[in-house]
Amino acid sequence: MKITALERTTVRVPFVPGILPGPGYEEPAPGYPEPLSARCQDIVRIRTDAGLTGLGMSGPYYGVRERELPPLIGRDPLCWEPRALLGDTWDMALLDLMAQAVGWPLYRLFGGRVRPSVAVDYWICRMNPEDSAAAARRAVTLGFEGIKLKCKWDDHNTADRVHAIHEAAPKLRIVLDPNERFHTVANTLALARELEGYDVVFEDPIPKTDLSLYRQLVDGTSIPIAPHLQSARQVIEAVHLGAADAVNLGPSGWGFLDLARIAEAGGLPVWQASNVDLGLFDVWRAHASLACPACTWSSDLCGNFVHEHSLLTEPLVVDGHLRLSDRPGLGVELDEDAVARYSVAD
Repeated sequence: MKITALERTTVRVPFVPGILPGPGYEEPAPGYPEPLSARCQDIVRIRTDAGLTGLGMSGPYYGVRERELPPLIGRDPLCWEPRALLGDTWDMALLDLMAQAVGWPLYRLFGGRVRPSVAVDYWICRMNPEDSAAAARRAVTLGFEGIKLKCKWDDHNTADRVHAIHEAAPKLRIVLDPNERFHTVANTLALARELEGYDVVFEDPIPKTDLSLYRQLVDGTSIPIAPHLQSARQVIEAVHLGAADAVNLGPSGWGFLDLARIAEAGGLPVWQASNVDLGLFDVWRAHASLACPACTWSSDLCGNFVHEHSLLTEPLVVDGHLRLSDRPGLGVELDEDAVARYSVAD
């Protein structure tokens, strides 16, 4: 089998109403210098002389990216070691091709499925309590058991949002993610005292420059503390210091699985992070999540339903769970009409 052609399509898909920041809450956040709605993602295809096509997707990005294609034409996709393909985009497409060639779903290359589905939380940005409650009611109607909120201390409404959500949907678990903007241990513990008794998780409440401060949070409240971590060193330090009750892991693919094994060895459950990606990237992350014994908390694979189209032919998340087929490779099909509709010029 030889690679015969490479293709790249850039897309931008609007969000559904009620997800992005409400009036008065639009401002840059760490990692998001512009509105989420301004981001693009690239869909890539690797075509072969065997009739197989590998699909891949970049993470979201702002602005314009380098358009040069990688030197893959004429090569056999099976010449790479799967474990050496550590990125997304073209690496994802190569892994999709490999799994198709051997007739396996991608999660089998990742070690084999350990659960039938991945639980997923609903997701919203910063907004007022009334809009948060409306989102909670939508989440319950759609079958979700949890909701993740972007928030920050300076909004002075986080507790009010939790109260409003709980009143609207009493059984809904709530994950608060301020992107480190509760700022201090004192602020975080003060908020925790207001919310004791609720089914709440604090994700990334304060900066992670000193994880010993996270240990103070773990010791100071019964509310679970879950830093969002990106590297093996961070996970090892969190385990060593007892600085977490769970961990949200940023990398995808092999990187996610590697960090999850470290967390599991330290007795910590994990969940799969998201960059509010489009559907194909959620599928990529889900294959690794299905193969991860430690991935027992609801994941953030929300991009497929918070945008107005996933760009896939079938829905991914039903009743709060993402289920994948046993078809080879990524196991999904692009909705080509939707891809054309949301494509943007280079």
